[in-house]
Amino acid sequence: MSKYTRWLTRLIGPGILAYFLLTTDVNKVAANLRDLDWLPVLLSLAMYPGLIAVKAWRWNLLMRSLGMRAPSLGYSMILYMIGQFAGGATPGQSGDFIKAWYLRERGRPLASALFSILLDRLFDFLVMALLSLLGLIAFLHLFSRQLEAPILVTTVGFAAAMALAIPALMSRRPRDWLMTRAQRLAPRRVHDRLERWRGQFAALDMRPALMGSLLLTSLGAAMWAMARLWLLFRAMDVAIPLTVLVCSVALVSIIQTLPISFSGIGVRDAVLIAVLANYGYGRDTGLALSALFLLITLEHVLIGFLVSLRHPLGRPAPAEPPARVVRGEKLAS
Repeated sequence: MSKYTRWLTRLIGPGILAYFLLTTDVNKVAANLRDLDWLPVLLSLAMYPGLIAVKAWRWNLLMRSLGMRAPSLGYSMILYMIGQFAGGATPGQSGDFIKAWYLRERGRPLASALFSILLDRLFDFLVMALLSLLGLIAFLHLFSRQLEAPILVTTVGFAAAMALAIPALMSRRPRDWLMTRAQRLAPRRVHDRLERWRGQFAALDMRPALMGSLLLTSLGAAMWAMARLWLLFRAMDVAIPLTVLVCSVALVSIIQTLPISFSGIGVRDAVLIAVLANYGYGRDTGLALSALFLLITLEHVLIGFLVSLRHPLGRPAPAEPPARVVRGEKLAS
């Protein structure tokens, strides 16, 4: 795929939004935003640090499981905010992986840092996919017949991919098997690198206690995020069944990871408009609600940008306290 084709693909979302804006009374959209209740919106914005704390704690748990020395929870929160800024400004939130380069500056292996971020994102995707599947029967008919099959295939396929990918990457034996096959297919010059990565990931295995903690934390983070978005529905006095709200938000989270938009622009609008239309709300309501969703994203991007100015990549890393030693074993602080 050429560079121009990739950029054209990323403009699909903005193109969808432009179509809706051209075919909708923008004055009604503005009226919806002017008349909303700002108290739930402000409360939703104020809940941001709690979401970051939960996700940073899960990321630290993954780093420790990989044998890495995890930073303090506070510094992991800082990196998470920077990652959300970089992710919000790139298609498919790919910029989130910048966190690995921050960790490398603190002496962590780059490959292990990247792998921890990949697993961290996969757990978010898994929970969102499962939430979509749980309400798919009640949710699918809200879309036109032309969209039912693509949404069904996308949701089921995505959930199946996550359900297979996480055990394959978390469990030592499947992961070693995959890396062995990769070595056979890869050019000889990268064999040593793949073997080095195998050694860096060797400490990670899919233990029941670890998986339980990761899944519970992921579910808690998803519920916290859903509560923030539910407040936006309340701010506009939009009433739809809670199951439909959860499934629609989960579906938006899945689709906006595709490199067809920036920060979910257009994709989010299309889903919200289609869902709300079945409960008597017009396009203007869907666009106004999507603008509030975008406000949450802009909060993440703005705070992350300001934090990145305070902690730029390339600045010498601050000194860290020595690792604690318990029963002769070095533990991550």
